[in-house]
Amino acid sequence: MDVYLVPVGPDRYECYYEAAEKEETEQPADEKGFIARMRSKFYQQLEEAEQARHQKPMAEPTTFLGRMQKRSLRWIAERVAEQRLLWHLRTADSATLHTPGDLTAERANSIMRASMKRDADSHRNRLIVHSLALIAAVPVAVLPGPNVLGYLLTFTVVGHFLAWRGAVRALHQIAWRIAPNSALGDLQRAFSLGAEARHSVIQEVAKRLHMPRMARFVEQMAATT
Repeated sequence: MDVYLVPVGPDRYECYYEAAEKEETEQPADEKGFIARMRSKFYQQLEEAEQARHQKPMAEPTTFLGRMQKRSLRWIAERVAEQRLLWHLRTADSATLHTPGDLTAERANSIMRASMKRDADSHRNRLIVHSLALIAAVPVAVLPGPNVLGYLLTFTVVGHFLAWRGAVRALHQIAWRIAPNSALGDLQRAFSLGAEARHSVIQEVAKRLHMPRMARFVEQMAATT
């Protein structure tokens, strides 16, 4: 598995992974029980969100519940992009961390582990909160119409659980190899350029790495800082 320590500022980095879309919605083998049913619903939601993301723009639904369901699919598609890396790490035994060339292996490893520790703590805490919310929302399930609240809470509970497992595995079980990458070095130097030149370099680096969604990720993360 290849993970990229992507510069998002002059001295800030984020771990990034870009999977093929068919990987993101691949369902696990048949399982039984309540947790298995939640996971099955979760992967069904992923598939629905991906299908909605690729459909041509359609007229806005006329009902309130219809509009809420459409917005929930859009929200889920965004969360897929955010948690993609951690979901895939939970099944990895080894991984290569690609880094800018001027970062030492020790520094890159430290940045990656600090990021995974923050993610593990954050997803564990949110898993607890959203699990309690899902339990509290059970009475809503008997109301007529789409259960948008239960739909979203099921996704967030399973999503946070898988992300937490991925972050914990990254910290304690995955064998990491550090590999300097010249394209990431060019990306880091782009943050010393003006906005237009920086945008061009980010787009060019994404093409060199064959990761079309990376450019948007870098620019969004850079904007938040």
